[in-house]
Amino acid sequence: MAPSNWQLIASDNTLAFYQPQLDADNGKEVCQPLLQALEASVLEWQQDADMMTWLIDFEGTRLMLKAAHYTQSVWLEELDEEGDEVIAFLRRWWTRHPPL
Repeated sequence: MAPSNWQLIASDNTLAFYQPQLDADNGKEVCQPLLQALEASVLEWQQDADMMTWLIDFEGTRLMLKAAHYTQSVWLEELDEEGDEVIAFLRRWWTRHPPL
């Protein structure tokens, strides 16, 4: 997947992307480079009619990675206060050194 396809969505509080290649059938494939860039492991995965959801572990913190094919968007959600801090860190890191 070409690096230019991961377009960071402007926000101070989240790590969210517009991903134009995302559709209902390729969520795992499209999001795999993001998971690899974060060096996150997938604990659980679920696909519904309009959204794909991964429970991931990032350096000991559990986060939700969600992808909605209708909006072609991918984002991280915190599960607790620690997750909020981790997402803020990842946002700053991504902004300075985008790996994709």
